Amino acid sequence: MAEPGAVPHETPRAVLHETPRAVLHDIRYSRYQGALRPRRSAVASFVASGVRRPLGLRRSASAKIWPFLLLAVAYLPALAVVAVPLLVPAVDVQPTDLIDYPQLLTTNSVVLLAFVATSIPSMLTRDRRDRVLSLYFATALSWFEYVLGVFLAALALLALIVLGPMLVLFVGSIATADAPGAWFADHVGDLPRIVGAAALVVLFHTSLGLAIGSLTSRRVFAVGGYLAVVLVGPALTGAVAAVTGEEWPFSLDPSSGPIRLATTFIGGGLGDPGALAWFVWGVVVVGGLSVLAGRYARGSDA
Repeated sequence: MAEPGAVPHETPRAVLHETPRAVLHDIRYSRYQGALRPRRSAVASFVASGVRRPLGLRRSASAKIWPFLLLAVAYLPALAVVAVPLLVPAVDVQPTDLIDYPQLLTTNSVVLLAFVATSIPSMLTRDRRDRVLSLYFATALSWFEYVLGVFLAALALLALIVLGPMLVLFVGSIATADAPGAWFADHVGDLPRIVGAAALVVLFHTSLGLAIGSLTSRRVFAVGGYLAVVLVGPALTGAVAAVTGEEWPFSLDPSSGPIRLATTFIGGGLGDPGALAWFVWGVVVVGGLSVLAGRYARGSDA
């Protein structure tokens, strides 16, 4: 407390002049002066990120265990039958004599379902959960380009599981043949059928998985919905087949139906699936794409 009669303290004028003055900064938006990349670069970015995330790339080591374990299991049969004639020259047998393409597709069907369930439906849930779709579509990126990028990424991922092992078997058969050039000339016609069979399986599960994933923003619901379809489907079709005593209900099975079509396309396998299996395949693929278009054409996170 000031003493009676004391003169109040005054701030020197020099100190007042040293106080910094407010400065206004020009923060107006300015036109981007860098090189503009084409619109396909945005699609390529979604493809790259869509492939990296399910494989655990650029993430911790624990995130890579499950996807690379499934990849190893998928490639193991093809690598094993190729390694036998390469490591044991006395064994005069072709890899395709040990396991052919339809058998390889059937063997990897369980691995395929596990890979799809844990990767494809959840490719769309994160952006919807974080509500960034409206930000994407507010730029020059359209909903079609967004869906196209994710769809191509899903196709590439499933091609690793379905097409990759068959290509390993094909190339390994060339390498182990007595006359590689002649063997390739005789079997080059198998390549279009290999690619076509893989496309049947990949398109089916990509359309189904992404359509289910687009209906929710929760990863657990997307994965659970896909598993419900591919696990309950065989039980129902098996029950109907047991009651009717006929084979046509298996054409409705979302697990084995595409595999049956693919093995027929490539030659041999699980028997003729019939026209109903082709109809179901078309309904799932076209219906899945329609669901994706309906969900994202509105350009919102809802």
